[in-house]
Amino acid sequence: MCGCFASYLAFKNLFEAAFLLVLFGTFFDLFDGFFARIFKVESDFGLQFDSMADLITSGMAPGIVMYNLFMETGVNEFNYTIYILKNEFTFSFAPLALVGFLIPLASSIRLAKFNIDKDQRFDFKGLPAPANALFIVALPLLIEHPLFSSIKSLLLSYGTLFILTLVSSLLMNLRLPLFSFKIRTSSLKDYSYQIFIIISSLPAFYFLGWASVPLIILIYLILNFLKNSIT
Repeated sequence: MCGCFASYLAFKNLFEAAFLLVLFGTFFDLFDGFFARIFKVESDFGLQFDSMADLITSGMAPGIVMYNLFMETGVNEFNYTIYILKNEFTFSFAPLALVGFLIPLASSIRLAKFNIDKDQRFDFKGLPAPANALFIVALPLLIEHPLFSSIKSLLLSYGTLFILTLVSSLLMNLRLPLFSFKIRTSSLKDYSYQIFIIISSLPAFYFLGWASVPLIILIYLILNFLKNSIT
């Protein structure tokens, strides 16, 4: 339901409200499995239903946000009329903005692979769809933040959004090892990277608020690249 409401709000260009709904949806997505394990009610149905919900919250909602961001770059919108069985259907859309819907497509592939991949129980192979969704839906907040006003035109350009769409779609489906925040042991040494990202995120969140989310996820990716190069 969070994903459904977020998609509606994104269509209305209410980006901040859409972000909060995706954030709530991600929170529920994180803890449904946690409580399922505690109460020992894990099931194949829960696994599949969880991914179907994710497809809306972490796929469709960010896809709509990206489509509308492309619209704000000034791409042309065209009116089309088709005739089917003597019925006339008129609709309008911007073909160049449809690139944004690569995100729900890539998310669906990612989620389907996750369901059948037994190697991702504690760590990830590729950027998780919820993390990618938060990155995308928080982009409008980052773009509109006063601290980024000098580069707003660069961030809100077709080329930048196109690259972000392609890169985020690829990152979700590359077999790139990424650490998770799931608890496996009681030793803090095993969570040095997780602790570092939490600590480094605090000043970013203090100065930028929710607009810091894309930067925090970027830090997460950089840390993983460093971790993989060291190991």
